[in-house]
Formats: sequence, C-alpha cells, structure tokens
Amino acid sequence: MVYSGGISKGAYQIGFTRALLRYIDISEIKVVTGASIGLFCAYALSTGKLDVLECAYRKLDLSGGFELFYKVFFRKLLWKSISAFLSPADTLEIPLAFPVCYVPICTVRYYWLLGRYNACWEKYFRAAVNFPFLCLFPTFLERRFALDGGAVDNIPLFPLLKEGKKYAPNGDFDLLIVLHFDARYDYRSEFETDIPVLELDLGICNDFKKNHYDFSNAYVAEMIEKGEKYGEAICERLFSGDVSREALQRTVDEIFMEEHAERQKNISVDHFFSLLNKVGKLFRNETACNKKLF
Repeated sequence: MVYSGGISKGAYQIGFTRALLRYIDISEIKVVTGASIGLFCAYALSTGKLDVLECAYRKLDLSGGFELFYKVFFRKLLWKSISAFLSPADTLEIPLAFPVCYVPICTVRYYWLLGRYNACWEKYFRAAVNFPFLCLFPTFLERRFALDGGAVDNIPLFPLLKEGKKYAPNGDFDLLIVLHFDARYDYRSEFETDIPVLELDLGICNDFKKNHYDFSNAYVAEMIEKGEKYGEAICERLFSGDVSREALQRTVDEIFMEEHAERQKNISVDHFFSLLNKVGKLFRNETACNKKLF
C-alpha cells in the first residue's frame, strides 16, 4: 500500500482503506508507505487505528482556508495531532516507510518503522509532515534541517520497490496499491516492475472538485463515504473472481484505461509536487537512503 500526501484528501484514503479491509485480511498487507499527511493513514493501517484517525478527521470542522491555516500554523494543530495520535501502546504490525527531505540540498531519506512504539519516532514523524507553511517551527534531524518528505517524493512507491521485499513475509508482492491525487501521475515513467500496480487518483471520487480547504463535518463525511464507495467498486472487481497475477494485471490495466481519459482532462495541485519530485529524486542516493528506526 502506498499513500500519497495531501491533507485535504486523507479522508478519501480512509474510506478506500475501509472498503479494502472488507475484501482482504489485514495480515495480507505486507508493507505500507506514506508521504506527508499520507503517513497518518499508513500508521493507522499498521497499528489498527483507522477508527482513531477517522474520528480525528470528523472532529476538524474547519470550513475555510484562512481558518485551516490559522489552526494548523498558529495553533499547532498538526503537531498536537501527532502527539495525540502516536501512543506508547502502539505496535506496528506492518512494516512502514516514509520519506523525509533534507535541505539546503534536497536529499531524501526513507525511514522504516516496525514493532513496538519508540519515543524517538515522534520527532521523525514531525519532520515528515513539516512543510514550512504548515508548521511555525522548523525541525532538525541528524543535525540537519528537515522538512516534509512530500517535497521530494509525494508518492513513495520507490522504498516499497527498493527495500519492501526485504521486510515482506515470503519476500514478494502480488499487487501494489497506490492511492494518490495527481491526475497526470504514471508510475511507468519512473519504475519498471512485473508486479501489477493499481495506481488510483482518488480525486475521481468527487469528479476532481477542488475543495482543498473544506473540512466541515458534512464535507469530511462526504469524502469518507465517497472514498469507501469507490473502494468498494474497485475491490469488487479486483478480488471477487480470479486473483492470479495475470488476472490482477488485466483488471489493473482495464481500470487504468477506463479512468485515463477523465484524468487527462483534469490537473490537481499535487501535480506541482510531482514536478518538484523529479528534481528532488536527482539527489537520491539509492544505496544509502533507507534507514531502520527499529
């Protein structure tokens, strides 16, 4: 599983994940990655705290961009949410990776979490979601200035393909599911793999509406519901019949072609981050960018 960043879209990811867990057992999810706010969904899936994350989203009730900025930037909503969400009682059952960007040279490092909670995780979590316009104070890791990993890899498929099999039971994947919000994204421009990759722009759930700053109770509920409905339709096609690798690849290709034309008519703000990522990835040292925190 791969969760992209995007604070305004996490509710869709929650809904989709709920639908997915009705079709597969959580033990079948071998590795999960998340960038920026997508890290919350990845962590919730690995620790079994999807209900806690959904409840936090439903309690936001922020209906405008200025109100959202004030609460996140000046009232430290994001950092307070991290402190409330991570708990010493947590145990990560699924290996989890996330990117952090280091500046002034935009180098990237992917950190892996697994097992019992470690108090040091919170500072890495804070850095991983710390865009300058989201947090009042900068973060420092390993004696360097660190910020949101979405700046260099907002759709972190790379660590899963590069290191994921090392941590996955049986060492192989049957299907990679990528939930993102860039209508123009195509993993094939960056990666070659014989594993079926279902990459979905969840913006299609609401016909690519641009309500990036609406976190009213009603709209959050609508996002979760639409994400779940879309996930139900996708999972029904994927898992209700033949689930061999060949059959999964055919279904993945069919879904992509059905949605491709509609996606090409739209462009999201996340595409800008994808363009920035192309620059950031030039500084990725593939032999030394993965590090365990367990």
